[in-house]
Amino acid sequence: MNIILVHGGWHGGWTWDGVAAQLRALGHQVYAPSLTGLAERAHLIDAVEGPDTHVADITQLISFHNLQDVVLVGHSYGGMIVTGAASHLSERIKALVYLDAFVPTKSGMPANQMATPERAAEIRASIRPDGTIAPNGFERWAADPEAIAMLKQKCTPHPAACFGKGVTLTGREKDVAHKSYILCEKHQPPPFWQFYEKYVNDPAWSTTKLPCLHDAMIEMPDRVVELIDAAVAAAKKASS
Repeated sequence: MNIILVHGGWHGGWTWDGVAAQLRALGHQVYAPSLTGLAERAHLIDAVEGPDTHVADITQLISFHNLQDVVLVGHSYGGMIVTGAASHLSERIKALVYLDAFVPTKSGMPANQMATPERAAEIRASIRPDGTIAPNGFERWAADPEAIAMLKQKCTPHPAACFGKGVTLTGREKDVAHKSYILCEKHQPPPFWQFYEKYVNDPAWSTTKLPCLHDAMIEMPDRVVELIDAAVAAAKKASS
């Protein structure tokens, strides 16, 4: 199967480097793109109209490479994007993996409406005159000083519209049979517990808690690889 790793706000494809290398070593085809306006594509930030721009990044990648049997993994804000991509190309998606991420269920619902009131207020207060938000919250993302230093060096501003607008959903994302939710339980304040608690007893979902801060792919890459590989194996088994 093909695995597409979608990063969260302020991050870039680079955040998956350790995870992607291990998944490739296991024989998987892996893509870890940087979304428009982020990381090495920061010069395109003015082209981002909202999260649907980033959904198009992923659907175009899938369509251009004619990818089938895709496992989409979304971290944080990336949960919005993988849901939107699955909503448009559900027939190509075999599994969805949410890593401490938003899970939108209504078309057009912004991330800010799903965040805790405190985090939503923090985001609104951080909007700069140019309509972007500088990276913040590094100490909530990782504990290791070297990891924090890397995040401060590589993270780039994020378009505020991505948090004030929602993704367009068709309802077809519900057709994806295999869904997993991975909660980073040390992430405080806890904006994503609501999703874990919603799906922990749902037989259609596999749920796991990791003892780390928000950026599990940096703090616990080996465990994240294991969980993604397990999602791939479950999707393959169902398809055989």
